Amino acid sequence: MAIFDKINVKPSASNETTTIASGAKIDGVFNCDSRLHVDGEIVGDIYSKSVVIIGKSGKINGKIIANRLVVNGVFEGNADCDIIEILTGGKFIGKVITKELIIEEKARFEGESKMKEDHNAPKMITEIFPKP
Repeated sequence: MAIFDKINVKPSASNETTTIASGAKIDGVFNCDSRLHVDGEIVGDIYSKSVVIIGKSGKINGKIIANRLVVNGVFEGNADCDIIEILTGGKFIGKVITKELIIEEKARFEGESKMKEDHNAPKMITEIFPKP
């Protein structure tokens, strides 16, 4: 069971949800002030001031910078989020910088993680994981 009620989410500029439906595919950079729910596929970078939710049929390949990331489908790439939650059945492959990492039973995490502190939090994931 997800712990949505236990963690406060910063209010977004909008109470609306942007949905990428199953079967839809987006390539490129995606900027979003509202909550983003992905049941389709995004290949590229996502910048959100709110929550990015990857549904069971959702796939994201790229970079995510957001307040919170919830993975119920598949994410492959780098993420810089205050809270990252990988739900049962969810799969995260890549590198993460976060204040809080939650991995439920039977969720899958393959990669590297770095915890950030409030007083000296890096601004970008490239500061922690520079390209070789």
